[in-house]
Amino acid sequence: MSSQGGVDIAIEMGMDTNDFLNLKTCSIILHYSPERVDAAVQLLLSVVGQIEVKPGCRSCWVGRSVAEDSWINYREEWDSEKAFCLHIRSEEFRRVLAAMDLCDEEPRVMIGILKANCGIEFLRKLRAGQD
Repeated sequence: MSSQGGVDIAIEMGMDTNDFLNLKTCSIILHYSPERVDAAVQLLLSVVGQIEVKPGCRSCWVGRSVAEDSWINYREEWDSEKAFCLHIRSEEFRRVLAAMDLCDEEPRVMIGILKANCGIEFLRKLRAGQD
């Protein structure tokens, strides 16, 4: 998936603009001391490419807060619960857990299912309903 100006382009993923997404997601918000943040980001970035090529992985990314440099956002999206459960037992996810151990406070972990319509056509339909 690619992004232009913060908008994910579903067509580039090979998805029809009227597709319905049903993804397993894992979002983690992490806070680090200034001394640890760069090491933690490097640890997380070191696994992104390895995770993205796993069967069932739709996306994996690491982002830094614009407002506060010590806050890191980590996110994964998976096609199925089975693929996600296999992944969380992997060496790559063990490194994500190691990055979590470096936090100053307990990370905020959110695991769930994302169900949504996607594509620019769906967005146009929503906008057309507004004045």
